[in-house]
Amino acid sequence: MTKLNKNPPPNPDQLSNLINKIDFAIGNDYWDFIKNHDGAEGFLNDTNFIQLWGIDNLIALNPYYPNDPTCEELFFFGTNGSNLGYAFDKKTGGIISLDFIDIGVENPTATASSFTELINNLSI
Repeated sequence: MTKLNKNPPPNPDQLSNLINKIDFAIGNDYWDFIKNHDGAEGFLNDTNFIQLWGIDNLIALNPYYPNDPTCEELFFFGTNGSNLGYAFDKKTGGIISLDFIDIGVENPTATASSFTELINNLSI
């Protein structure tokens, strides 16, 4: 994560709004990140770009498609800078990836068991 351009910490009101929006258990590694950086973006290696949304976007973009049952089970938190979205699976707490165009058509792909594992996997 040292290569990413990280935003400053969110203000307490933003954190409170996010806490009120979250209706599932998120791992401590993601909470630690979002409390210290209101989003970030950049290349994790030569080919893998990631954009981690700030709190205002987390709130505005979840559910991603409000009337889609798939989106009700997911909490999106970022993208690869293109069509691929990263989200927490609300049931398992794991992280999935899914092409935004394929939401409701394709099943999400299990990508990592935690935020830290996702970052580590994309950094290789």
